[in-house]
Amino acid sequence: MVDAKLWNLRGFGNANNNNEVMMKNDEVINHSGSLVGEELPSPSANMGELFLSEQQGERRLPKKKKDKGDDEVEGASKKKGDKKKKGQKEQKIGDAILEGAPGDAAAKAGCDELEDDVVDQFRRILKKGENGVKKSKANKEDVSSGLCDSCTTSEERTEADIVASHIDIMVEVPDDPTCDPDDKESCIETGAGDDDTLTPPEEGEGASPSEEGEVGAEFEATSRQLMDGRRLTGNTNQIGQFAPLSCNPVEFDCTGAAGLSTVVGGGPVVVPCGTCLVYDLGDEATIGGLHIIGKLLVPTNYKSTLSTPYVFVQGELEMSDNQPISEDNTSMKIVLTGNTDVMFTPHEPVAGAAPLNVGEKPFLVAGGKLNIRGWDDVEGSGTTWTPILAMAEADRLHPDPIVGETAARTALPHLSNPTITCPNKVVHDFEGGVDFSVWKGGDGNVLSYDEASGTLTATNLRRDWQGFRLDFTKFTKDCPLTQDATYLVTIRLKIEDPTLEDGAVSICETNNHPDHCPKLGRSIIKAEGKGWLYDDKVRLLPSSIGRNNEWFTFATEWTWDENDLTDTVAQVFYLENFKPGQILHMDEFQFELPSSKSYAPVEDPCLELVVNGDAENADGRGWHHYPMWSGRTDRFIPTILEETVDGAVNKYWHIENRIWIGDSLRFHVNHQCFIRGYKYTISLRARFTGKTHPVRYWFEIKGDTATKGYRYNKPLSCPSQSAADGWVTCSGDFVVDEHYEFTSSPEIILVTQDENDSTGYVDWDFDDVSIKYKGGPAAGLEVDGSDAARWGVNSDVHITSSTLHGEDAQDGRVKSVSQKANGNAVLELENPITPVLSEKETPGYGVEIAVTSRNIKIIGEDDGTYNGGYLQVFHTPGVAQVIEGVEFFNMGQTSRKNRFAIQLLYNGNVEGTSISSNSIRQSNMRCISVDGTANATIASNVGAGITGHCFYFDRISADNMVVDNLASNLNDRINSGNRIDGYDDHYADGFAIWSPFNHFIGNVAAGGHARGFRYYLDTKTLGEDLIQVGGTLRVSPIGTFKDNKAHSNFRQGFHLADLEQFFQFRDPENVPVFENLSAYRNREQGIY
Repeated sequence: MVDAKLWNLRGFGNANNNNEVMMKNDEVINHSGSLVGEELPSPSANMGELFLSEQQGERRLPKKKKDKGDDEVEGASKKKGDKKKKGQKEQKIGDAILEGAPGDAAAKAGCDELEDDVVDQFRRILKKGENGVKKSKANKEDVSSGLCDSCTTSEERTEADIVASHIDIMVEVPDDPTCDPDDKESCIETGAGDDDTLTPPEEGEGASPSEEGEVGAEFEATSRQLMDGRRLTGNTNQIGQFAPLSCNPVEFDCTGAAGLSTVVGGGPVVVPCGTCLVYDLGDEATIGGLHIIGKLLVPTNYKSTLSTPYVFVQGELEMSDNQPISEDNTSMKIVLTGNTDVMFTPHEPVAGAAPLNVGEKPFLVAGGKLNIRGWDDVEGSGTTWTPILAMAEADRLHPDPIVGETAARTALPHLSNPTITCPNKVVHDFEGGVDFSVWKGGDGNVLSYDEASGTLTATNLRRDWQGFRLDFTKFTKDCPLTQDATYLVTIRLKIEDPTLEDGAVSICETNNHPDHCPKLGRSIIKAEGKGWLYDDKVRLLPSSIGRNNEWFTFATEWTWDENDLTDTVAQVFYLENFKPGQILHMDEFQFELPSSKSYAPVEDPCLELVVNGDAENADGRGWHHYPMWSGRTDRFIPTILEETVDGAVNKYWHIENRIWIGDSLRFHVNHQCFIRGYKYTISLRARFTGKTHPVRYWFEIKGDTATKGYRYNKPLSCPSQSAADGWVTCSGDFVVDEHYEFTSSPEIILVTQDENDSTGYVDWDFDDVSIKYKGGPAAGLEVDGSDAARWGVNSDVHITSSTLHGEDAQDGRVKSVSQKANGNAVLELENPITPVLSEKETPGYGVEIAVTSRNIKIIGEDDGTYNGGYLQVFHTPGVAQVIEGVEFFNMGQTSRKNRFAIQLLYNGNVEGTSISSNSIRQSNMRCISVDGTANATIASNVGAGITGHCFYFDRISADNMVVDNLASNLNDRINSGNRIDGYDDHYADGFAIWSPFNHFIGNVAAGGHARGFRYYLDTKTLGEDLIQVGGTLRVSPIGTFKDNKAHSNFRQGFHLADLEQFFQFRDPENVPVFENLSAYRNREQGIY
């Protein structure tokens, strides 16, 4: 339970006069959200003095001390109300706001004005069934202190009298009780939809409160008619109230009590009235149902899993756990099973409740009492959630190298002499001469060596088959080639055409025809009878051939398969198909296995994924494009060029002769480095030539994934640039998720936009292409050690989203807990998570982490549907329930009325009730729904993975303390087509607030499918089963609303609608106060 230091909820001090509520996504409110005034108007008769006593369960707020002049303020307010009655001129709104507000809160009106006020109507409804209440008009002092109780009586009253006494506050009963008051179309011809005031206004539209209607004499008959045939699975408003059974003592003495096993037979188990039994079943027990009419005591930390189709509590259920929170310490687990409706028959008669169909998997409390304490709020017990102070990153992965894929190969051993190491490359650079035993020119071709320049020259070319020939046979006989390995061939050439000027474009580039371009070929000659000589040829592309009499580099790759290497007696490389009369110069021929330059460093392969992205350190003497490649080798291959800028030589990648948007630099990266949660920074420089229109491009990573099929991921999109811009840098971060978990090395491609056959395709230059590791997943999370005092090893945790999307929340399990000298604790997780924003990086905006395991569990059996169990306290006034430290998993039933994970359903005043420190996980329908219930404490609960609203408060709920709760990751399973009639769970708000009379302090909504907090005050007060019981709520004073935070919600952080108190009272003191709100990282407005 919330401890005795509940805050002073009055006397907040002067509030800022700031009404700037249309906030941008990232804007944060760290100041008071109030407009004027120091003190909240009292929203209820018992809110004037509200405090909490741990012994008695009482809660009161201390009265604000009256300053000198309070009587004058009260008198002035009373006179203002009198003037309004007499129709005198009202003060303009603007003047009222601009005028200085008085230091003390003004009384809102006399009791003659409040006699029909909604506040009094609430009090009457919530006190239904209580006796000994006095009826009198409140005097002036009562008004000023917020204690205006205008409907009381001292006479004993029967149930019929009570029902009749409510006629004066019930304005209308819809003809169709299933009509949706928020959907005009569904209410047509029912009598409810005809009134526009029943339909909430669309955003941006105004709405005025309607006048309250008169009640006809036919209401009583209608009400009594509705009592007939009432089922708990449908409407419930005419079912009577449940009280503690007369056959049970006020306090049970369980000393020497028998075990529950003594009443276990073959069917349902009943704990008899007036009897206390002690739970003593084994580790696994299955029964036909559990009906607790007396008392069932589960010993502290008792370990057992009980499977049952239902639990009914008309007596008392008590259980507790004081161990550290851990899945290893699971004590009592109740599993609600089956998909068949069950019937509940009260032990003592209750009007309209014999029997009740309570559906499937119910945990129903009707007149009974729960005393479940799985997390006592004592000093040193910690909290259920806390901000993440900092992250401890996991060590960067160092995957084992894969030879030939992520690491260089070595040559095979020498065949004739194993002591000789075969080289990884063969280089003919002609620096020391030419080995004419292997170099030939073809018949009639003349080869010569220029010693001065160290080049090999071919002249007298008259036929296309003349050129350079290299007999590779001797080398391959001594040092065999590796099957299926990639070999690199790099040739440095100059073509001299006497018919052209130096620097002129070659005939190959001019004509762009295969017959006019040189070709590099390979001849493989088989042994006699083993096949034929066959050739492979690669055309030198126009984009790679230099200008006339200028040096250029040609690079390509070759592989040999099994057939190429079997029974082969000779291998020859040849360069041919030159124009007759041309003179050829060769400066270098290099044949090699890719070296370590073509692979990421073996010692740290995941630091930088792009190999030679700056074109500065390539194989082939620095000119081979490998491991870059082309997807259209008939048109282009990546080429390394160089330029001199400010005296410095810079190499870069060049792509030309493109005919498609995907013609670009391509390469593969090590898929082992794509670990979920890793963050990488992509960056590159780019420029283009050849066209004048602007061009955009994106970075694409594509390949087969483990769970998502073939994926095309676009982690970086670059803005439009023009040719005149020159080099432009583009960069951005991305985080590896399931879409990047590739099963093999993915392909990287740069795809352009704004290009087509009509516009033409530009020539691209790229440089400094990089995919660099920025941060690892969070293997450890640092939190306040005192907050996590009870969080143990092997406990589940939930981390809220640090993005605009609530579904980016994450779950993990604690592997270890270590303490730091500064008092903080470091939680090491079993599996690292995606990095999140902590208080260290973003002070005040760090995400939250919540422990979601509890040692006591109530679970709905997973039967393949969205219909789990539900816990409901039903029509049980005056009984303090304690549900603390329980894990609710797979509870709630999607789109079913009153089938919520936890629900307080029209219990009236339940002072002392604590629904606290619970975990609601994967709920099929809401977290906690408070309907027609007052004076409960809803504190420190965590809801994660929720369908529908998480925390819901209907129009009749009042005086409930809602403190330090967390709502995260609400889903969109409910839509406007499958929602419950009359309810709007398809919005799935973190906190859906329909009543102005509750108090919200220190809560966080992170990941509402619509809004974080939605505060909507209706023009009509709808009670149980949406029967109208009063007038507008829009002029009623609201409870405390302070220190609440909203982030990562799909729409607004805070949606505050239809607050018309100022229009009612014309008193700048008498307005709602929203204090110290924080809203950030929401997709739409922070506060709307």
